[in-house]
Amino acid sequence: MIADEPTDVRPAAPAIRLPLAKPVVTNVLLGLVVLGFLVEVIVGRSITDIPAAASITTGAQVNSLIAGGDYWRLLSAIFLHAGLMHLAFNGWALFSVGRDMESLLGSGWFIAIYLLSGLAGNVAYYLLGPNVPSLGASGAIFGLIGAEAAFFLRNRPLLGRFGRQRLGNLAIMIGINLVFGFTVPGINNFAHVGGLLTGFVLGWVMAPRYQVEWTLVGAEPVGMMRDHTSKQRRWLGIAAVTLVLLGGIWLGNRRWAESGPVLRQQARTALDANDLAAAETLLTRAVAADPADPDNYYALGVVQAQLGDLPKAAAALEMVLKQVPDQVDSELMLGLVYAEQGRVPEARAMLERFLAQEATGQRADYARQTLASLLK
Repeated sequence: MIADEPTDVRPAAPAIRLPLAKPVVTNVLLGLVVLGFLVEVIVGRSITDIPAAASITTGAQVNSLIAGGDYWRLLSAIFLHAGLMHLAFNGWALFSVGRDMESLLGSGWFIAIYLLSGLAGNVAYYLLGPNVPSLGASGAIFGLIGAEAAFFLRNRPLLGRFGRQRLGNLAIMIGINLVFGFTVPGINNFAHVGGLLTGFVLGWVMAPRYQVEWTLVGAEPVGMMRDHTSKQRRWLGIAAVTLVLLGGIWLGNRRWAESGPVLRQQARTALDANDLAAAETLLTRAVAADPADPDNYYALGVVQAQLGDLPKAAAALEMVLKQVPDQVDSELMLGLVYAEQGRVPEARAMLERFLAQEATGQRADYARQTLASLLK
């Protein structure tokens, strides 16, 4: 019997692992998101669908309010959600993507990318979106996805097949979410795209770029991952994005300065100061800026009635009812203006239209009293 020749078996070289940080801030962010939702639930007295008024009270983004000075809403809206399902979806996404990215970036750079991406998404909505309340963490989460894509792109020579697979998965995830956002109504795609692009740019500037460096330990070479992204580069990236966001807010202010909602808000301030003439001027500008908004005509008609300019008040209120035929407030106000003008048949018809919709309460009693005086 011939024995087998000895085989030269060498132990496999130990794998060189990426240096990972312990995710801590992600859990804090999740806690803040849940806390924000609980405040909304308390204010709105609902857990499945938060009323819009409650979301606005607690800090949702409303572009006209931001133009009026509520810049804090650009940040607070990141921590609010429209209902339980909205919270659950974004909470799961933040947990899964956030923990990975915090591990790769470190807690400090991670929170910078998260907040700046969320702010960028909201600034994009301020620049391009309508005056419809918006809230949610999805812009910031898209920013993390963009930063993750940048990380794997920057490190693709090192990560090889694994990195290519991860980039493919991220591309599919981004594509599905963008298609979903553009085909389903009620989704703030301005925030999604703004957050995604900002996160990618920040990730490209700030994400670690690793190289393997070898040193001898005794007689054995030992490989270590070295990050070649400098702190100066990261801080410059943060500063540049911050300047862009400030510029976006400035442009948004210019966009909304002559908008109907902002001018109406300024008119309310003038009314609080008992300056009816200034309020009329502001509301006239609001009508010129957005003639399709019946709220502009209604507010102008009320102020003109207070000023005693009844023909102009009647014309403004008639425009409201052309746009919204069953607007009950305008029916009452126009009926009262007609009565002051002595247009009895029109006043009676308008007040009866009002009472057909609102038959009880102080306003209904006043309308009946006015009708009774017209019949004398």
